[in-house]
Amino acid sequence: MREQRTPRPGSGPRRAGARAGLIVLGIVAAAVLAPSAPVRRAATTSKPSGPAPELARIRYWTAPDHTRLVFDLTGPPAGGPRYRFADSLTFEVYLPMTRKSPAVSTEFVGDSLVADIFPAVSDSGCAIRIRLQRATTPLGFFLAAVDGNPDRLVIDVPAPVNPEVEQAITRRVTELKQSKKLIVAIDAGHGGEDPGAIGHRRLQEADITLSIAKKLKAQLDLMPGVSAVLTRSGDYFIPLRNRVDLARRYQADLLISIHCNASRDRDATGTEIYFLSLTGATDEAARNVAEKENAADLVGGVSPDTGDDLLSILFDLRQNDTIRRSSELAEVLIDAVGADSRLVTRGVKQAGFVVLKAPEIPSVLVETAFVTNPREAAILRDAQFQAKFAELLANGIETYKNQHLRANSN
Repeated sequence: MREQRTPRPGSGPRRAGARAGLIVLGIVAAAVLAPSAPVRRAATTSKPSGPAPELARIRYWTAPDHTRLVFDLTGPPAGGPRYRFADSLTFEVYLPMTRKSPAVSTEFVGDSLVADIFPAVSDSGCAIRIRLQRATTPLGFFLAAVDGNPDRLVIDVPAPVNPEVEQAITRRVTELKQSKKLIVAIDAGHGGEDPGAIGHRRLQEADITLSIAKKLKAQLDLMPGVSAVLTRSGDYFIPLRNRVDLARRYQADLLISIHCNASRDRDATGTEIYFLSLTGATDEAARNVAEKENAADLVGGVSPDTGDDLLSILFDLRQNDTIRRSSELAEVLIDAVGADSRLVTRGVKQAGFVVLKAPEIPSVLVETAFVTNPREAAILRDAQFQAKFAELLANGIETYKNQHLRANSN
């Protein structure tokens, strides 16, 4: 859950990103300087009445299929960003009437897609040169300030399509289905420029969820008849519906989305597990949790309304059985994690989480503990607790699997 989202502290490079081709919520300001310049067209930003905006920070994250570059600004750009290729491996962005903070300098990215970023300033604005490692077409768009994040220009640099990678995924899915194993998709909540809730002593939800997700995968891969896949394996942003799409692509039998809770009340404590409701939340607190988790897409520039019509149609056809099985899974898991005496279980609840809207996959969202509670934040940091929590979740998944094997054999 996310009580507050702020960019990660420090000026050093950070890694993550989001898939190119996102549907952006916000004002997209783009003017094409060259025919090949990749931009999104929308209303241009208006000229601010105060001081000229300043390029305050450069951040970046590397994902498996792209690199995301984020240029934080102190206000909306005075005019639309202009893009062009200086040559096949040099992509340039010009921000008219924009200053540059003295703290902003060359960033050496050095991943498989981006070599470095060189910002320079002139009397008329700020120019940013991005040196690419491979020929590709970046996508640029502007995001207005939201949820603790500043106005920012985002450049997504996609990896060229690799048929061998696609074929490898297809082979992997075929092997998993032929093995007749239970396939569990594990979703580590948040990531990249969306750190999730910021807790006690700056504990970041995205770091904890990824660590627990990896430990859960390791536990499940040791279990006979079970195989696990991760929706994200590093610190990068993935839109909520892309997480569902990944689970469906791997033809997962279950989806477990891992999160941490947060509250303005530092004494709030406990573990709770959610399954989907299409008609309303269990209570106001559950509705607030869902609203905050669903707002994760706003940080990455994705409209929260995208695709709901199609998902609703699919759920009209399959929702009863999937939600029933999701409820059973949630009950089994809350009993399993309750075995840890350090945790206070808050029960099973329902709400309209986007990440749980896989029509044919029983799905639950696990709020492990409160990052804003000093005691629970301390245990969430502990690698031994993370391993134990993952073990308890794995035990619950095994119980659910065995229950359904018995039911199917009768």
